[in-house]
Amino acid sequence: MLVYIDAERPAPRKLQPVIDALRRDQVVIYPTDTGYAFGGALSSAKAISRLRKLKGINPKHPKPLTMLVNDIADIGRYAHMGTSLYRLMKRLLPGPYTLVLRATSDTPRAMYNRNHEVGIRIPDSPVCRMLVDLLGEPLLTGSVTPAEEQFDLEEPEMLEHRFSRDVAVVIHAGPLWPDPSTVLKCTDDEIEVLRQGQGELPF
Repeated sequence: MLVYIDAERPAPRKLQPVIDALRRDQVVIYPTDTGYAFGGALSSAKAISRLRKLKGINPKHPKPLTMLVNDIADIGRYAHMGTSLYRLMKRLLPGPYTLVLRATSDTPRAMYNRNHEVGIRIPDSPVCRMLVDLLGEPLLTGSVTPAEEQFDLEEPEMLEHRFSRDVAVVIHAGPLWPDPSTVLKCTDDEIEVLRQGQGELPF
């Protein structure tokens, strides 16, 4: 199912079928500031399992899953952060960054790795913000195009055809070029760059 929206001015009523699917533990495809992504409700164990399968991530793999939230206060609920990290977030977010942080007990166990690390993003995207608002909880996320693959233009119609058996809804916001986020590991005193993406390094 394709749902057509204006990426800059999304209408809540047009996103309702997406929200309904998310609340039924289903996976959707939606546009972000880094390309199209798989999404599910953070509270849905089924959606987390399905997203892992789509991404080919084994539960024992050291790579944690990532969630989207709308503000830094929400990050504080799901991950540990100190004063210096808070100041860094104020500089970088919203934007094309994924922060790998130490998860709190509010984060589902299936989201983090053996080191209790979880990825968190606040993307610069009206669609993402509205989805999180309407859903009433964070949105788990994973890019449709792996960062290590050669980039091809992501066409919503092609994504719907390719993943018709795996996702309930594809939000159509036009073709997008996937452009991965910069991934920063912030679990210790120092910041480690795990991947240089479109976000400029903060140092």
